[in-house]
Order: sequence, then structure tokens, then C-alpha cells
Amino acid sequence: MNMITKALVFLPPCLFAWAANAQQSSDITFIHDGKTVYGTFAVPNGAGKFPVIIIAPGSGPNDRNGTLILTGANASCLYPSLLNDTLRPYKELSDALVDSGYAVLRYDKLEYTYTTPASLGPITFHKLWLPVESAISYVKTRNDVDTTRIILIGHSEGSSLIPFIAKNRHDIRALISIAGPRTPLDSLLAEQIMYIAQTCGGNVSQAQAQANQIRSYFNDIRTGNWNVNTPDLFGAPASTWSDYIHAVDSVAINYNLCSLPTLFIGLELDINVPLSELTRFENEITATDDFWNIPGLIHYLTPDNIPHVSSMLTDTIVYWLRQNILTTLIDSLYPQGGSVSIQPALFDSEFSISFDKNDAQQVCFSVTSITGQEIISHRCHNVSGRLLHRIEMSSFPSGIYLANIFFNGQTVIRKIIKR
Repeated sequence: MNMITKALVFLPPCLFAWAANAQQSSDITFIHDGKTVYGTFAVPNGAGKFPVIIIAPGSGPNDRNGTLILTGANASCLYPSLLNDTLRPYKELSDALVDSGYAVLRYDKLEYTYTTPASLGPITFHKLWLPVESAISYVKTRNDVDTTRIILIGHSEGSSLIPFIAKNRHDIRALISIAGPRTPLDSLLAEQIMYIAQTCGGNVSQAQAQANQIRSYFNDIRTGNWNVNTPDLFGAPASTWSDYIHAVDSVAINYNLCSLPTLFIGLELDINVPLSELTRFENEITATDDFWNIPGLIHYLTPDNIPHVSSMLTDTIVYWLRQNILTTLIDSLYPQGGSVSIQPALFDSEFSISFDKNDAQQVCFSVTSITGQEIISHRCHNVSGRLLHRIEMSSFPSGIYLANIFFNGQTVIRKIIKR
């Protein structure tokens, strides 16, 4: 386990500005358990087979954009600077990922489309919680998708479902968990109910009774103390909750069983899924060492005072994909820096930058923190042949930094870690 808990990566905006809005999107449908699922499929402009990302949404009747209008007393209490704002986290997340070279599928949940019991029909765990499986089947029918590079992003509850889906498949390349819970649903929900009541001046006794009722119900489910006469909870029968608990109680085990490249992202100001959940995963997951905490963001991927998805989050995801998993057609527009070498990438006090490019007249270096703050300013050298430059960092704290190399109007960025 890496001793450094990663915080965030902020890449200079200029690296992505060229691709803004360079995408095409279309409304699509696919069938899941006999029901039509409505969604949007977006791809970068241009031909090619793009790696594809499917967004598995959080709990509740979410539309494909994750639309949330922050109104009411609880919103006024918890997010006063966002009151009456409309958030669309899944759309904005999709836009940023498509701009960076990935195709993205997002969809309306069935309970959003089919709002009555008669229209939705019998509820099962597979029907209500696993449309991602049918979404995977859909993207594999498209000729603009690289079916060897399918990535699942799970937000909140979706994070608990994607490893359950992926562990028995061989067509998923990587997993990304955003604000994912390790604590079981009932315990987390009970904690949320109590937190809101205590923080926002609600009826604490009533909240405690509701929390106890939820815990008791799920205890009966886990111990098998239920039957066909057990009442529904949140509109779903006990048999469905039994399947749900079987699938998601073992979320950490499922991630380990997948043995896929996996990124875990926690959000500092998240009150729905507290940052402590990221720590729980970090203590239990052996399949990856990528656990990132992004400061200043709430559960809905935005700051608590700006109603838009943070570029720190989207840049972190793109950075991780490019560094650890996948390249895209767009990556060919970025200098790969094959003539640039950083040794060692994990260092105690200093590292060296080796540069060998005969057509470069001048090379400049700088080091920034992962928040984008320049901590070692530009140092420029005239180059003739090969240059070896040592950078001393013994006075700086341990952590993750970015080494930036500038030449011929190009920029190469390398991640470095000081122990």
C-alpha cells in the first residue's frame, strides 16, 4: 500500500481547451429485462474506434444527466451557496471525458422512465439495478467503439454495482469508483438520516426511529428472517433486497476479485458518502493502490458553491486513464516525450531529468504541486545534444508532484513522488 494518499491532479487547462465541444451526441435506446432504456451516446468528432465509458448512476430515479435541483429546507441548510441551482453531474462528466477522447454512454434509470408500478412491472434486483449489463451489450454493437476498452464508472451506489457486474465478465478493461460506499446501504442511509436531522434542526427522535427501522429491516434480510409477507421497503420487495445485499455487501471483495485496474475517488465535502469510506476501501482493497481524495467537492461532483462538475475531478480521471490504462486517438496530439526521462520517479531528495532532442534550441523545466501551484520556477537551458539536469527537493514535503518540461512549443508532464 502506497503510504501517500493522493489528493488531486490539476492539469493546465490549455492541455484540454483545444477539444472543447469537439463531440457528437445522439439519443439512443437499448432493452433491459423487457423495458426500453433511454440514453445518450456521445463520441469525439472524427472517425475511429473509441474506448468507451459507461456511467453507472447513483441511487434514486436519476435521469441520464443526473439532474438535481437543490431546493427546500435541507438544501438551504446543507448547500446554501447552491440553493435553487440545477446540477447535471453526469452530463458534465460525460462532456469532459468525450472532449478527452472517450466515447460515453449515460442513461435514464428505469424508475425515472417508468414512474408507476403498472408501467415498471415486477421489480427484481437485476431489472432495477443492473441496466449496465444491457448497456455493455449495446455498446458492443457499435462500430465506433473499441470493444476491448470498455470502462465502467460508478458513482455512489453505482460504485457498489460495477465490480459485481465486472467480476464475472471478460470484456471490462477498467473500473472507476467516484464517491463509492464501503459501508452497507442500510447503515449509511441511517447515518445520513441522523446527520441531516441533527445538522438541519430536524426531529432527531423521529429520525432515530426511522434509522432504527431501516437497520432492523435489513438485519431481517441478512439473517433470512423474512418471507413473502414481509412488507416492501422503498417500493422493492424483500426478495429483491436479499439479492441486493448479497451483491453489494461484498463490494470490497468484488473489487479484489475483478483484478482490474481500478481508481477510487473520494470527495472531501461529501456528506452522503463520507471520505472515511475511501479510507475503508484503502484498508481492504489489494487489487489497486490508486486512492485519490479530491478536496472541496460535494457528493454531486461539484464544489459547494459552484453548480458545475470540477475540472479537478475530470482531469484526475483522464490523467489516471492516460498514465495507467489507455491511450486514445486524441493522445496522438499530445507530445509523448519519448526523449524525456525522469529518474527516479519515486525519490527521497532529488531526481534527474534527462533530455535528448537535437532539434530543441532551449529546454525549460518547472515543478508544480498537484494543485497546480508552481513550487520550482522555470529554469531554462540551451540544448545541444543531450542534457542531464538534477532537481533538488529535499526541503519539500512528501507527496505527488508534476515535473513539466517545455520545448519547441510543446509540454511534457511526468508524475513524480517524493517519499
